[in-house]
Amino acid sequence: MRDDEVSVYLNDSEFEMIKQRFDAFWNREVVDRPLIRITAPKAKRSYVNLAKPEKMEDRWTNIEYVVKKAEIELEGTLFLGDAVPFYMPNLGPDSFTAFLGAELTFKSEDTSWAEPFLEDLSNYEPVLKDDNKWWRIMNDLIDAFCEVAEGRFMIGIPDIHYGGDSLVATVGAQRLIRYLFTQPDEVKRILRKLTEICLKVFERYYRKISRVQDGSITWIPAYSRGRFFALQDDFSGLVSPRMFEEFFVEEQEIISEYLDNSIFHLDGPMALGNLDRLLQIESLDGIQWVPGAGAKPMSRWLDVCRRVLDAGKCLQISCEPEEVDFLLSNLKHEGLFISTRCMSEKEAWKVLKIAERH
Repeated sequence: MRDDEVSVYLNDSEFEMIKQRFDAFWNREVVDRPLIRITAPKAKRSYVNLAKPEKMEDRWTNIEYVVKKAEIELEGTLFLGDAVPFYMPNLGPDSFTAFLGAELTFKSEDTSWAEPFLEDLSNYEPVLKDDNKWWRIMNDLIDAFCEVAEGRFMIGIPDIHYGGDSLVATVGAQRLIRYLFTQPDEVKRILRKLTEICLKVFERYYRKISRVQDGSITWIPAYSRGRFFALQDDFSGLVSPRMFEEFFVEEQEIISEYLDNSIFHLDGPMALGNLDRLLQIESLDGIQWVPGAGAKPMSRWLDVCRRVLDAGKCLQISCEPEEVDFLLSNLKHEGLFISTRCMSEKEAWKVLKIAERH
């Protein structure tokens, strides 16, 4: 791809069919085949020598570099099935907390985190300020993608780690666990404020992006015609179901009621204790089940997958290409969305044909 070439990754007719399949997904229905996202590296890819900024932070924040890197990734990827080409502006999982005062550290082009910046929650008043460095950078990144994405690819709603995950980034996990026992009212007060700010951040993102596209997508690669992003609370896997109910259920209810569509990211076996309560949240559309690093493959988690689907919720899962046939043969398709990454175009087309047979 030359610098003066402009590639279009969204095919209007195919995208319209994909939208219809996702409409059915949210309604726990099926149009013509199971919903599946398939990606693979293209067999023929143009080599682009992209000069990397010397500072690691600049590799996340330099607009020209980030946009060119996104174009290279999109250009080199085959999107099949219900894979929507998109790029999500990103400063890492702790960007939300950085908007509120944390400083980000960039370890690699894939890893960043926030250093805890408070020792006591008693006087913590989280405030989103327009002149915050990281908030300005994120908005600049979104604006830059709005200039180049329209009609070509979608812009993903950036990751928002609100609630317990934000408090972990603020004070550290050990302190937060202690504060759940010693300062429960303070924790609840701050969680309510963080939920309020989370919705403000989401709405700012959504309105910016809606100037150039219809609907939304995020790092959970489901398409919605309205407001959608991933709900999550990885920290809640460290607490009992009783404490999850006391501290962290309310924010999931408030946010899912605000959105048009929502999926909760459930990460690892330790989080399964909260699944039954999540399935009771009427406004929550679905669950993304992620077994976690080093866990058994998705095909060994049929019991969890069925719990979600049998509760009338949507289920989003990722699996290896060789698991697709097994999963489609053993799970009902209404409300199911599978994502897989193949090693070659040949393998990707093979997986699509498997999905079409079901």
